[in-house]
Amino acid sequence: MDDSSILGARKLIGSLSFLLLSILVATGMAGWVIQAGKEAERTLLRAKSQLADSRNRVARAQEDEREIRARIDRYRALIERGRTQPERRLDWVEALRSIKEKRRLLGMEYEIAPQRPLDPKQPVTGGYAFLVSPMKLDLQLLHENDLLGLLADLSAAVPALISVRHCTIERLPPSTEPQTAQLKAACEIDWITLQEKL
Repeated sequence: MDDSSILGARKLIGSLSFLLLSILVATGMAGWVIQAGKEAERTLLRAKSQLADSRNRVARAQEDEREIRARIDRYRALIERGRTQPERRLDWVEALRSIKEKRRLLGMEYEIAPQRPLDPKQPVTGGYAFLVSPMKLDLQLLHENDLLGLLADLSAAVPALISVRHCTIERLPPSTEPQTAQLKAACEIDWITLQEKL
């Protein structure tokens, strides 16, 4: 074998070695790139999950804020309407008499029971409690609108929340007398106030 053949073989071996080394380096780099891509994908998924969690927390916080603002607005409305004041039975009785006269109701009897907690199982929070004074109301009416008008007037006239629990209306026997009651109503009504607990 002459020197040129040996030199050619060495060059070929050197070239093949360089090619093999290049393939190994390229394979290693490709593996590293694939691994780095998988790690980047995992990092991206974690970031997306954290972003979704953050968005959910922000949405919950915004919903809580809206709910708190709505409660504050309702409480302010109660204060403005005077519904956080102590029970005023004499004012309530006067309001009932005034409405009876104004609406020319034919007959009205009522009984207001002692005040008690609206929900005895509900703990007092923030130093305030809802109290209720149940009332039974019996009326003689010319028509249904007399009852609806009385309830609307009562709600507007007194500093308490008027909640109608139950009403029944019965037709009375016909009468030939003018301005005679045609209906009889029996209602159960709650007078609700919000008061500070001492």
